[in-house]
Amino acid sequence: MTGGSKRGGARTASSAALVLARRLELAAIGELPGGETCDGWLVEPAWDGHRVLATRDGADVRLAAADLRDWTATFPPLARALGSLACTSLAIDGVVCALDARGVPRFAELRARVAAGVAVGDAILACWDLLWLDGADLRARPLSERRTKLAALLAGTPAPLVASPAVADSLSRVVAAARDVGMRGVVARARDGVYGAAWYARAADEPAAPLAWDRPLSAPPPVTNADKVLYPRDALTKRDLVAYYRDVAPALVPLLADRPVVIQRWPDGIDDFAWYQHRVPPRAPDYLRAAWVDGIRRIVVDNVDALLWLVNQAGLTFHGFASRLAALAEPDFAVIDLDPGDRTTWADTVDIARAVRRSLELLELPCTLKTSGQRGVHVLVPLAGGHTFAQAERLGDGVADLLLRLMPDRCTRAYDKDKRGGRLLVDTRQFAAKTLVVPYSLRAVDGATVSTPLRWDELDASTPPGAFTLRTVRARLDRHGDLAAPLRAGTARLDAALAQLDAQRGA
Repeated sequence: MTGGSKRGGARTASSAALVLARRLELAAIGELPGGETCDGWLVEPAWDGHRVLATRDGADVRLAAADLRDWTATFPPLARALGSLACTSLAIDGVVCALDARGVPRFAELRARVAAGVAVGDAILACWDLLWLDGADLRARPLSERRTKLAALLAGTPAPLVASPAVADSLSRVVAAARDVGMRGVVARARDGVYGAAWYARAADEPAAPLAWDRPLSAPPPVTNADKVLYPRDALTKRDLVAYYRDVAPALVPLLADRPVVIQRWPDGIDDFAWYQHRVPPRAPDYLRAAWVDGIRRIVVDNVDALLWLVNQAGLTFHGFASRLAALAEPDFAVIDLDPGDRTTWADTVDIARAVRRSLELLELPCTLKTSGQRGVHVLVPLAGGHTFAQAERLGDGVADLLLRLMPDRCTRAYDKDKRGGRLLVDTRQFAAKTLVVPYSLRAVDGATVSTPLRWDELDASTPPGAFTLRTVRARLDRHGDLAAPLRAGTARLDAALAQLDAQRGA
């Protein structure tokens, strides 16, 4: 669309907001109904669009959807407008909207534009909170202060950016006025509230409905030394790594939450490994959780901010405990790690992994597949609660014994490399170290490969694990969803399978 069309659309949205404010002003003449005063609350329209986090770090501007998908290229005028603001860094919580013929935001309009698969030129960004500005984290400041700073930042702003207007009246009249204008409803937040405090919404077509709680977006911490190259052959910088982990966080954080993790840190890039981080670092932020396990104050990643802070410390690879803090003695899954030998081809690995799956199917057990991010694959059985590590290891041992009977020329259980003869190691001792590389974690190898969950029909000799990288996994999540989700709520019971394996050994 032309520049004039964009500006006209933004003016229409601003006009709709002004009309709403004017109607509320008129409605305020007279006595307010008792018990519905909005004193102490900032009330504004509930914009009918898609919630986003808009960030800027120097010239780097990003629009992340509520599920953290990267929408920057989808809304180029918004990105340009954010880049023109008089600041060096910011984070704005807002709503991307598309307007109908009357100038009223409609989610259906936005969805149709996005579904067309082309850049959207006539969207607006209704800005309703300021989380970060020029190096200052504002989330602990009162809402009234954040909104004052937001208004000053947006004064004279380019047209696609719209300041969400605050209105004042009784709640019932606010809702009625929103309904008359065609807005979806209203949102209310405490004027002295910090970011993350509960906020409330009421639909315009349900004036008697109770107020409902919603949650804040997470604001990423600033990236230091963002242009530092950590993957030299791939020209990938720390900024690229933070962007990747921010995009996959909705799938990754639930796998890390409530689970001690060990992080491999590479501050000088993948050619110069530094160390494994077991302990919470000194001067870590409050949102990085700590838990005492085995006499160590261990790291627990329960939120996106904690994840990105660790990535900013050059944490590239995340290894998680097989159990969670609430039940450390009970593994969430059994694992069979297929570690290729010197003469193992990818086709061999595929054949052996399929044999593992067939064995588990005969035992009537579900299984999830993922690449290790290097040459191997992991087959995991998501377990119901109440199992022990000994039971999980017995399952792995039983399946490994079956493989050795079927493929003795291609498999081994010899942990000494000199005794493997170049064969694939069927490793069932991952639990001895307590950790396993977490799905969606990067590996510190050329290509920036990722430990990637796969469908079984994707396990193919023509598609090696090196195909799953930082550059491809984000699109896979959009296309296939989170294939590692079964690991978060296992249902498998091992009693019958272990009895069957024991009977086979005795036969």
